[in-house]
Amino acid sequence: MKPRTIFRILSFLGVFAVASLFPVVSGEVKAQISGEIPESRINSINYNKLSLRHIVDQDLPVEGSEAEDLKMAPLTIVEENVARNLNSHWTWPEYTLDMIDSYSPFLFRTKKSASLDEVKVLLQVNAKGRLSGFEVVGEIDNGLKERLDHMLRKLPDCKPVPGYEVYSPEIFELVIRK
Repeated sequence: MKPRTIFRILSFLGVFAVASLFPVVSGEVKAQISGEIPESRINSINYNKLSLRHIVDQDLPVEGSEAEDLKMAPLTIVEENVARNLNSHWTWPEYTLDMIDSYSPFLFRTKKSASLDEVKVLLQVNAKGRLSGFEVVGEIDNGLKERLDHMLRKLPDCKPVPGYEVYSPEIFELVIRK
């Protein structure tokens, strides 16, 4: 080997050794002191201007649909992630969050509704995966309630997540921001 080649190899190894001793840090890292997960992030997902959270309600009826009674279909990766993040045996079809997000200008189009920053809605899903009712949290005008009703009637049914024996009713909190 030529001395020049040996010098290049040794130079490279020297630079690599120095770089490994002194790593480049681009920012600081802060450790979480508490082992608790903030409640706002439990069973929830965020998408653009909205968030969806699964609410565990002990007052809901325990009976539900058997897995054999429902139309089971394979889930997409996005739908599996939504089900896992919501910790639910129901998942919304992949395009649902995009659909709800696209309604934001329609919902906040009037002067009264434009003064609101967000709207919270409790969505009730029955044992068949259908949206069976909703309740608005807070005060809104009748026009906004009618527009919400119109949007919610357009939502698709939830899909059952494979692997459960019984599919019971659930409640989700939907927050739509302006």
